[in-house]
Amino acid sequence: MIFKAALSMAYLWIHETDGWGLRCLAGGMMHLAQLAPAQADSSPSSEIASRQSAAVLFRVGCDGSEAWVIIAGPLAGVRVNGDAPQAGLRVLSDRDEIRTSDGRRYFFSGENLAEVQAFPGAERPVFCGRCRRQIADGAGAVRCPGCGVWYDQCAELPCWTYTDRCAFCGCATALDAGFVWTPEDGLV
Repeated sequence: MIFKAALSMAYLWIHETDGWGLRCLAGGMMHLAQLAPAQADSSPSSEIASRQSAAVLFRVGCDGSEAWVIIAGPLAGVRVNGDAPQAGLRVLSDRDEIRTSDGRRYFFSGENLAEVQAFPGAERPVFCGRCRRQIADGAGAVRCPGCGVWYDQCAELPCWTYTDRCAFCGCATALDAGFVWTPEDGLV
């Protein structure tokens, strides 16, 4: 079995003509203009694209935690949940709606998918949410995307997939369950 290293991932839901698509924010920064359709330099919409390029998503972090911020100047016309970023900066939260001056819509997602990974260890012992055994550093494990409880997950101890729901928050335990929330969920 191949394990992935424990890593928090952020995503951006992008509204396209045929529905919502998903873009992984794997790097440290992304210009919103990179996500807009290509524009001709001489068109009036190229001015919008150049203002959008001033809107940047940027990953910040320290001491093992990370957050994503949007940096946008006053001319960018970017709104987060209907408001302009104060002083050009806004820390993003899961399900924040981002709108650009040309009407494009995005949703930020900090939701993580359940996946088997090498347990990264911790300062104190961590016990499996199902069997209550201490999880060994580097052992196959899954961190519940809903509540953050760790579970063993290997051939000998399939604790995460033992039942169809997390014992603490009710999150689905199928490794292919997908995202809990998508923009289609109740949005107009």
